[in-house]
Amino acid sequence: MEQEELNKPEEEKIEEIIENETLEQPASEVGAVKEETSEAACKPHCHKGMCIARLLFDLLMLAAVITLFVLYAKGRPNAHKKSATDNVAASMATPGNGDILYVNIDSINANYEMVKILTDSIDAEKSKKEVVFQNRQKALETKLRNYQQNIQSGSLNAQQAQYAEASLQQESAQLQSDYEQALSSLEARYTAALSQIQDSLIAVTKRINEERNASFIMTYGGGSNLILADPTRDITSEVLDALNKPFKKKK
Repeated sequence: MEQEELNKPEEEKIEEIIENETLEQPASEVGAVKEETSEAACKPHCHKGMCIARLLFDLLMLAAVITLFVLYAKGRPNAHKKSATDNVAASMATPGNGDILYVNIDSINANYEMVKILTDSIDAEKSKKEVVFQNRQKALETKLRNYQQNIQSGSLNAQQAQYAEASLQQESAQLQSDYEQALSSLEARYTAALSQIQDSLIAVTKRINEERNASFIMTYGGGSNLILADPTRDITSEVLDALNKPFKKKK
């Protein structure tokens, strides 16, 4: 028997040792071991998908929280800065006395020297452009009539007619392009003139109001919603005098 034991392979010996140890253990311990082994073996398979899904969800939530935190951190200082600036400006501003003053914008447009200078200059350029384009339009119409007469008389062959027609189309397109460009230039000058007039009006009105300290200064005139204004609150003459003062010095 001892010889047979010695001749057994090592694997069979290990298996016998394991079986003997198992037989020696109480049934309760064996059951507990089997239960733990079963749970350990089944747990990854039963909950693996849920664990992965849970992990992905946690990662997404973490990323969202980080993103919100970054946005909050970036936006918060600017918000504080803007709020602080507004508060400082509000605290430094001098409150008005509650008065409401008026400026007649129609009178400003009619009597302000800068309005006359700017609008006269633009109108003069507009008149010159109109004459130029009218002459070009008439010349093009004359060429078109001549072309039609030549076609009807048969004095042009097919190649000549094709060349003349292409030339007329090109000249017409160029005339239209030049006209639109000139119109755009005049509109840009007109817009710049309005901006310059408005800036001057605002600057003068602010300077006048330094002494009056009114809470509001409004404009009224044709097309405005204001139906009636108290004449004693009208400062149009004062504003006009201040606006035209530089031009009176030049004269």
